[in-house]
Amino acid sequence: MELLEIDETTEDTFYRCLHDEIPADPRVIEMRKSWRAKFQPLGHRAKVLKDDSGQVVGLTNYIPVEHSPYEGTDLMAILCMWIHGYDHLVGNQQAKGYGRFMLSEIEADARRSGMHGLVVWAKDYDAWNPVSFYEHMDFERVDQDGLDVLAWKPFNAAAERPSFLRRNTLIATEAADDGRVPVTLCSNGWCGGGCQLCVMARDVSARLPGEVELREVLAWEKDDMRQRGESIDMLYVDGEPFRRDGPPATAAELEASLRARIRARN
Repeated sequence: MELLEIDETTEDTFYRCLHDEIPADPRVIEMRKSWRAKFQPLGHRAKVLKDDSGQVVGLTNYIPVEHSPYEGTDLMAILCMWIHGYDHLVGNQQAKGYGRFMLSEIEADARRSGMHGLVVWAKDYDAWNPVSFYEHMDFERVDQDGLDVLAWKPFNAAAERPSFLRRNTLIATEAADDGRVPVTLCSNGWCGGGCQLCVMARDVSARLPGEVELREVLAWEKDDMRQRGESIDMLYVDGEPFRRDGPPATAAELEASLRARIRARN
């Protein structure tokens, strides 16, 4: 097996988060490519994992923590790790050691790059990206916000503990001046699911002209994350997080929620 930088033969699968069975939305792909073009020179890695037969079975992307959604210095921040877990296409490839191999390769890269440790965002449940996986790989919890957990693995005594960025929800909680339902979109650009959320919110809001006020906060830079929005992709409706945890929301669910709030205002 090999962990390889994406190229013209694998970038489509990477940008689609291994969902090759679903038609790609060019708007989502363009958002991700734009973010990648800005941060690749700053050390962003975008990689796919190939098994011994050459099939893509996983992906990851990581970046120096100074350009990540977390506070810290001289650490490598893992933005995403995913091993194909579906029955279709190449089938469920989890629980075969691929995740451990991928993490060991990321660690080796971080050490070669002179980093003092690794940091990763995970969830405090088993359904998706569980922190328990990283704890089995000698990571320790270093910060927590609800079900969101930040874990790290220091390499030496010089490593400084990272932390989550603290959210500034002022923009998200401001009411619309004319009584419309405010929808606030905080976009970071590196996550396929987050970019899909952005496109979905734009499409649904466009179907409710005069009833919804869509606000977009582009939070690519660390200062933007601190001052203007979120450190992760988030959607707020009427000042409240929409589907913060759990399965991704569908366009129908978002539209139904907005229409219910519109009716309640009339």
